[in-house]
Amino acid sequence: MNQLKMLSYYDNLDNYNKLDEIIENKLNSALEKADIHTMQIAHRVKTAESVSGKLTRKPDKYTTASDLTDIVGYRIICYFTDQIDLISSIIENLFVIDRDNYVDKSKMLKPNAFGYLSVHYICSLKPSDEYPQELCKFKFEIQIRTVLQHTWAEIEHDLGYKNEFGVPRHVRREFSQMASLLEVADAGFGRIKRELDRYSNIVIDRLRTGDVSDIQIDSLSLREFMRYNDEFVEFTNEIASFSGAQLTPVNADPYIRQLEFFGIEDLGALLNLINDKRSLALEMAESTLKGSEIDELASSVGLFYICRAALVSGDYSKNDIKRYYTILNTKESLIDKQVDHILKLREQYTR
Repeated sequence: MNQLKMLSYYDNLDNYNKLDEIIENKLNSALEKADIHTMQIAHRVKTAESVSGKLTRKPDKYTTASDLTDIVGYRIICYFTDQIDLISSIIENLFVIDRDNYVDKSKMLKPNAFGYLSVHYICSLKPSDEYPQELCKFKFEIQIRTVLQHTWAEIEHDLGYKNEFGVPRHVRREFSQMASLLEVADAGFGRIKRELDRYSNIVIDRLRTGDVSDIQIDSLSLREFMRYNDEFVEFTNEIASFSGAQLTPVNADPYIRQLEFFGIEDLGALLNLINDKRSLALEMAESTLKGSEIDELASSVGLFYICRAALVSGDYSKNDIKRYYTILNTKESLIDKQVDHILKLREQYTR
């Protein structure tokens, strides 16, 4: 009997694979355009064995394979709960949504309960997007969950914990406690992300107005400084022009401790250092890069040459310079060579 139920699956397998490819392209394109970064977008077309098993388990619900709405299935795993609403909005704009089968697991839990949270959509392609009619008739499933929601679901599945019936009370209690911790953590990470976004916007606004005097240097403020401070951008571009290299965005976190070595703790002080050491830094950069075949430079190259200029022109002893290279986690066997190199540059550029 199952063979008859499976005929529609075999007849449409090519269409399922075509549909899977279309959905993948549409989702990736839309999420990239919206600048939404996800941990994973997993997808699959159910195997014949999986489809047959579901028909066997639920004979009253599904007459044939064509009744299934999740033969093509997607799971989007994002980082923060706020992203679920953003991704949901994208999905609702991209596809036709089967509202009768839309599920938000968080709304199904009792107020005093904790457990699996996820958003499930049953969708189909929009005929108005001019896809072949035979593809628009198929439904597919998209699940959205955060990393921690996914962690919970996978652990729940691995433990075989489907419901509380038959599970000892003390186990049920501990299971609920663990679920509540994950839910609290999920909400907490969301709040941290919103606060970081708020802080980032404040820093960017201050950078655009030129008011950076008391902004403490941290990973986020230094990143935005490199992107939005006109003087630093111009300075970095001038360095890159010596070799015609392209600038590649990088994380500038290693420079935070280096700047601390020079007593630079806020963006105002950094800007003063750049203005003070700019000429020497450019001279050193030109000497190194002009005529070279380097075609790619890190976006932090301006910080490199400013720190180099500050070290060369400053009144630092050999021990000070050794300490500086220790901060850089330089191999101990190379530190003395680096110290000698800085002292030679000092003779060359400061005589």
